[in-house]
Amino acid sequence: MRTVRLLIGFDGTRYEGWQSQRKDRTIQEIFEKILLRLFKERTDLVSSSRTDSGVHALGLVAHFKTASRLSDRKIKDALNFYLPRDILVRAAKTVDNRFHARFSAKSKLYRYDIWRSATRPLREGPYALWHPGPLDLPLMRKASRHLLGTHDFSAFQDGGDQGRGAVRTIRSIRIAAKGPLVRIEVKGNGFLRHMVRIIVGTLIEVGRRKLPPEALPGIIASKKRPSAGPTAKSHGLTLVKVQY
Repeated sequence: MRTVRLLIGFDGTRYEGWQSQRKDRTIQEIFEKILLRLFKERTDLVSSSRTDSGVHALGLVAHFKTASRLSDRKIKDALNFYLPRDILVRAAKTVDNRFHARFSAKSKLYRYDIWRSATRPLREGPYALWHPGPLDLPLMRKASRHLLGTHDFSAFQDGGDQGRGAVRTIRSIRIAAKGPLVRIEVKGNGFLRHMVRIIVGTLIEVGRRKLPPEALPGIIASKKRPSAGPTAKSHGLTLVKVQY
């Protein structure tokens, strides 16, 4: 048996996230049906991230094990032949059998795009949260600094992450603007359910001057979800890169 690592990108608009739900609307189900067609046996695909419904990816990593002698190039080409146009395998590579897409990951980089304009976006609409009002970016940057480092992020998760605890390390948060586009990039060693979206929702409240930056340490210390801001909509979020 060999382990094959896939680098995957997708537009998540039409899908109910990554994880199989037996509804034929998840990325995992689509891949596993194609792998069954290629290898004539059930092949489990393990992902680096369980993306939510509507979330996009540029660099999601997944792996599977197979006894097939099909070359990496032919696996990539065959998958792309059968995949819908909004899902793409960027690379396929046989790796050490000890590799695990989720547990071998050292960090993940997410970005969240906000379209700051009085008029809703057209082409950018499926990939950015429309925010018609002003946002104070210096205040948002000031607030984001309180999130850096290792903390219990219980206040920034929807539901429990049973068995793993809520301690995570945020290594960087970058907030930049170009015209109407505001891009927030968050890099960490791992993330809880909806964690990045709640961080963004909280920073937007700061940007709207509804929440002072100095409130962030108290929110973290509370470990209570109601203390933080709302969960930003999923379509603005993209998994950019997983580092190993």
